[in-house]
Amino acid sequence: MILTKYIFKEIFKTQMICFIVLFSVFMCQTVIKLLSKASAGTMPVDVVSEMVLYSMPSVGFILLPLTLYVGIIIALSRMSSDSEMVVMKSTGVSSKTFMKIAMVLASMTAAITAYNSFVLMPRATLEQKILREASQNDPQYLPIESGKFTNFGDYTIYIQKVTGQKSDRNLGQVFIFKDISLVQGLYDELMCVIADSGNVKFDENGTQWVTLYNGNSYKTQPFGGDFKKFNFKTFSVPVASESNSDYEDETLQSTPTSVLWDSDDRKAKVELQWRAAPVLACFILAIIAIPLSMINPRQGKFSRLGPAIILFAAYYMCLLSLRNFINADKFWLIPGLYFVPIAFFFFVAIPINMEKTYIRRKKKAKA
Repeated sequence: MILTKYIFKEIFKTQMICFIVLFSVFMCQTVIKLLSKASAGTMPVDVVSEMVLYSMPSVGFILLPLTLYVGIIIALSRMSSDSEMVVMKSTGVSSKTFMKIAMVLASMTAAITAYNSFVLMPRATLEQKILREASQNDPQYLPIESGKFTNFGDYTIYIQKVTGQKSDRNLGQVFIFKDISLVQGLYDELMCVIADSGNVKFDENGTQWVTLYNGNSYKTQPFGGDFKKFNFKTFSVPVASESNSDYEDETLQSTPTSVLWDSDDRKAKVELQWRAAPVLACFILAIIAIPLSMINPRQGKFSRLGPAIILFAAYYMCLLSLRNFINADKFWLIPGLYFVPIAFFFFVAIPINMEKTYIRRKKKAKA
């Protein structure tokens, strides 16, 4: 009983450390990506923290099964390398004991993964979508500040003074410069606009416009040419919204699991299977991790970690490839994505466990 608690504690502690480290790394990458968008003016700074928060369930979707898998391998490999495994087995602790402990941890991780995958992730994706749309259509999120250059598509805007609340901004002394662009081998004309005041408004299609009042527009050709000056009372510039090309279609990703369950749509069924994939992965990877971690004391603690990561990558690459095949109607919906855990169970998990049993029996026969 004491040894069982010790093994459980060591694996769980290693799993938690792996999760904290990897989660921090992935979240730092997410923060850097979002901050780069904010610095480029394609995402308001005010929404970065919320976007980071809503990205957490997607990170946990992969990391929860992975950290369980890596935690088992690192913890048991350390025990084997330090000869603790030899002492444990001499006292009657068998491979079945390690498997039972791994299954308990897999059940705990699978429960958390299921809640994250079926409940948290679709909610977070929906909130991300709502927040992104709000940041594109709400004036309070426009990255306009006093004394700062801001890029809006082909235009660079400098505003001397910004007053009023975020939802009702007034602009004072505005300068707009149009970037030089090459059109059909010729440079487009240069343009500069100077206005006394302005504001932000939207048309009936929801397009953002920066509207200027009482100013002058100056135009000329690059590298010499006619110089033109126009006076205006009102001048409007469309604000380029962020391109959604970096994002997948989130219609299904943000759909609640209960709605997917009742749907007869093929892609909805695939999305439901995709959400169940990491839950099943917890058990399959735990079964594979036990024999992988039983190393020779003379081997290094991390000698099996490289092959283990390759197996994990192969598992998820198979899932991704099969999902694309099913969505393209090139594979059966049943068994669908469940084919991958079934295949890994019969062709990887069982053979690798039987191999260890076969080797032990062979050693006993020689003795």
